[in-house]
Amino acid sequence: MLGTFIFVVCCFFVGLVAFFYFQGKKHKNNPPSRTVYAAHTQRRVLPPTNHMTGEAYGKLLRAAQGDRQQVELWIVEAQCNLTGRTRSEIIELLAKER
Repeated sequence: MLGTFIFVVCCFFVGLVAFFYFQGKKHKNNPPSRTVYAAHTQRRVLPPTNHMTGEAYGKLLRAAQGDRQQVELWIVEAQCNLTGRTRSEIIELLAKER
């Protein structure tokens, strides 16, 4: 009976040691310094966002209390209703309204 208990405890400790050994080995194979995060976003050049830095866009942003999603929603709605105008023109018209 005592031999069975000692055998079970030894197996438990061997299992714990093996578990921690293999857990540590997973992290050593892939250190964070060698991992490239979001490589597809680091290679493309972003176009300048002139339409998001003007005075009219700032007025819209203040009217929306800093909520850019709301401003974009207003712009998209206006683009659907006022066809034939550029985004900059629509932003200026919305800024005059609000």
